[in-house]
Amino acid sequence: MRPVRVLVLKPQELSRSGHVGESLRERGAEITEHVLVDDGPPPALDGYDAMVVTGAPWSVYGEEVRPWIGALLARLRDAVEQDVPVLGICFGAQAFAEAMGGWVARARDTEVGLREVSTDDAALVPAGPWFMWHGDTFGPPDGATVIARTDAGPQAYTLGPHLLVQFHPEATADIVTAWLAYDDADFHAAGVDPAETLAAIRAGAADSKRRADAIVDRFLREAGTGRA
Repeated sequence: MRPVRVLVLKPQELSRSGHVGESLRERGAEITEHVLVDDGPPPALDGYDAMVVTGAPWSVYGEEVRPWIGALLARLRDAVEQDVPVLGICFGAQAFAEAMGGWVARARDTEVGLREVSTDDAALVPAGPWFMWHGDTFGPPDGATVIARTDAGPQAYTLGPHLLVQFHPEATADIVTAWLAYDDADFHAAGVDPAETLAAIRAGAADSKRRADAIVDRFLREAGTGRA
């Protein structure tokens, strides 16, 4: 039986798949990564069994994404029509909402650092702590089920086989270090110490990987691609 083929769409090179990509590979998946800002519009879904859309330092409605956001939204709609399950992470979850008739807007507060969530399905999305870094919020599309939230808004939802999360299950200490080097202004504005956050991520690395594994396992199983 052939391995599961997963298309990973990364808005930019720093949008790494981290724990999620590692979990997929450990389960025998073959991953193709496509960097939207460098490689252009995403490829067709022919031959792919699942799709992951990672985070970005930009907004779905921002000028920075204008050259390729239309193609990404179209590919997300293709995935729904073709029954290719999507795991959307932060920007990916927001883009999925936008593509399917929901909305994305600036949030009242920027959520950064490690946060707990209130969850209705702890087997799929445990309470945390999850690494968060987002200044936007979203309204899920019609038919979606919100399964996790904070006071600032929804943090995870499902729509059929698709799983969309606002937090970052992929985040490793190396990934967050690179993101902070790119721009740490949100942390300082929120009064969150980047060094303390990184220390906590390193200390909890094994647990973070375990929770990412659980999300990947459940995603593959619910998507009907558990043969990985």
